[in-house]
Amino acid sequence: MKKMIISSIFATVVLVSCSTVSSIIQNTFPFNTNFVIAEKSSPNTQLTTVGLGNSINQITGTTNKVQNIKLSNATATVTSNEQSIGIFKSIEVYLSDGSGNEILVASREDISNNIGTSLALDIDNTVNLDAIMKSGNVQEKIVYELKSSPVADIKLKTSLQFSSEAIPNN
Repeated sequence: MKKMIISSIFATVVLVSCSTVSSIIQNTFPFNTNFVIAEKSSPNTQLTTVGLGNSINQITGTTNKVQNIKLSNATATVTSNEQSIGIFKSIEVYLSDGSGNEILVASREDISNNIGTSLALDIDNTVNLDAIMKSGNVQEKIVYELKSSPVADIKLKTSLQFSSEAIPNN
């Protein structure tokens, strides 16, 4: 009898743990966009570039299964060897659905010169991004200012991590 109770408790703990891990894994998803900042771009001027992204359906195939999509993490990384992310004075990241609905989701100002190649951005994790991420036409725009002109093209990758809630089955 004692073994049966212990086995039942163990099975319950395992099932709850697996369910929790599955829920955590399934309710987060990445969104990466690559940009090229042209050599000799003007410093001390606000510049803009746009990259196409994937909707949540393209990423996970679960448009109708998630809700309350919010940004949980954002980083910008320079992937070219010639420059560091310290060449940027500021970076702002916007997401849009391609029809004018645009939201600032992450930014960083006063970027240090010696920051290296990767930078965590300040995020707004209060904004619900369901409409944009489910639109099927997600675009990411960065607005940035450089401290000096790049000596070569800069390859910049933004990595956004989103969290969401599962829509309960009815």
